[in-house]
Amino acid sequence: MTDLFRARSTDDLVELVRQQPLAWIVSGAAGALSATPLPVQLTCDAEGRPHKILGHFARRNPHLAAIAADRRATVLLIGPQGYISPSWFADRSQAPTWNYGCAIFDVKVTLRDTPADARELLEGLVDQVEGGRPGRWRIDEMGERYERLAANIVGFEADVIHVRSKFKLGQDERDDVFADILRGLDILDDPVLSRWMRRFATSRPAEALPTAQPPASPLDPEIKQFIDEVVATGRALRAERQRAVGRALTWPEHRAIAEQSREQWRQGGPVIAETRNTVIESSVGPLRLRIYDPAPGQAKPTLIYLHGGGWALFSLDTHDRLMREYAGRSGMAVVGLDYALAPEAPYPAALNQVVALVLWLGRHGASIGVSGEALALGGDSAGGVLSMGAALRLRDCGQGGAVKAILSNYGGFSSDMSPVARQRYGTGADMLSGAEVTQFWNNYAGALSDRRDPYAAPVLARLHDLPPTFLVVGECDVFTEQNYFMAGRLIEAGNDVKIKVYPGAPHSFLEAAAISRVASDAIDDGVAWLRTVLHGDRQPAAAVTRTGRLAGAPA
Repeated sequence: MTDLFRARSTDDLVELVRQQPLAWIVSGAAGALSATPLPVQLTCDAEGRPHKILGHFARRNPHLAAIAADRRATVLLIGPQGYISPSWFADRSQAPTWNYGCAIFDVKVTLRDTPADARELLEGLVDQVEGGRPGRWRIDEMGERYERLAANIVGFEADVIHVRSKFKLGQDERDDVFADILRGLDILDDPVLSRWMRRFATSRPAEALPTAQPPASPLDPEIKQFIDEVVATGRALRAERQRAVGRALTWPEHRAIAEQSREQWRQGGPVIAETRNTVIESSVGPLRLRIYDPAPGQAKPTLIYLHGGGWALFSLDTHDRLMREYAGRSGMAVVGLDYALAPEAPYPAALNQVVALVLWLGRHGASIGVSGEALALGGDSAGGVLSMGAALRLRDCGQGGAVKAILSNYGGFSSDMSPVARQRYGTGADMLSGAEVTQFWNNYAGALSDRRDPYAAPVLARLHDLPPTFLVVGECDVFTEQNYFMAGRLIEAGNDVKIKVYPGAPHSFLEAAAISRVASDAIDDGVAWLRTVLHGDRQPAAAVTRTGRLAGAPA
């Protein structure tokens, strides 16, 4: 008879231990049991089978003597769990139940009691629990204190003799009841148990795996073509690279793939009279710039544009076409900043560079042929957040007048997202998922407290006395909610604010300008607003020459 609740593969056990490493280790005869809760690691053999449980005891723990006398033990681990109420169901004749995942490992323990053993076991555990955290901690940061504390532990490795597990995650429920459970978990914001149920429901029909309520709006067809092609290309490149290297990809490798997957989308578009790269020496060190000048020698406003990419991806090259679109359509000079990327350069490195660039242009812009007086800040996604953060920093250091306008394209102004935003437009099928947002913030924040720094998360700041701001928002973006909230806070603080929501537009939609009328309209709207704010629209737009647009692209 098939066990409905068995682990589908060793991967389920590995993930269970990774997500919930605190286990009970139990040993001894009935009536004389010893039990200790402690964090563990699970390793597998070459065939992928559970091989060893690794951990450590406090040296003073009396359980240690019992283990030394009898090496047999059982490791008990409970993972995701939750009460399932019939009040969630359309069919209230159903009974209450509890969904959960658990594993029992029968093991034979070998103690490892040398300083080298302790170091290896502790470093492995720290890597498991600290990996991906903002400003992740490392053992070396303890300094001399490490040796004193490490002397008080005894490590162990336990050979896995037998494994029993149970993943009771709704496999025995009717499709309609299963769907009601997922809806209840989503409403109550229990994403962990919901994800585990979906993990074990791959053979369920679509109606048993409900989407968010209210349902997501459909994507604009032209933008969807861009999204589908970029996502498919990126996935294929990542899979190819992972097969080649046999390990998780590094951030430089992720960046290279992001560049490749967007290669065709930066082709064509306006031809700018003069484009040049330069390096300036600022108060925070050298800054690499790309300057797009549609009318060299003529006076014109300047837009500093900051590319998106979660502070970790993308470059001047990925956003080359978008910056050319702004320069060509507006007649403004556009200055792209190649700011430092996380996690190698966490917050506030990039923000410091943006502030330094604004101040440098105010003093020396003429030396590179651009105006530092009629100056706007703009950017998309992470770049939009940097624009707002820099304006706040400049205001607070008495330089608020340095920036005359902020153009923020679908910025994410906080690490916080509602369950509805994540479920509706932040799924794994979306251009930007809630999980990716969390990962980007973990990379960017040098410390957990940085998530509440108002310059990093501007929605938390006092927002008075800021320059006129235009919030460009996609309807189908995990950040849509944040932009509505940000607009309200800016208006409440007395600022001049414009917000426009573009139907059917997801995150990153401006990058589809080659084929999308919605994206093209959004760029035109930003240009018209900038021209009005910076010079009352008295200056005619520059003539634009286009070349090499993709099939179906707007002229």
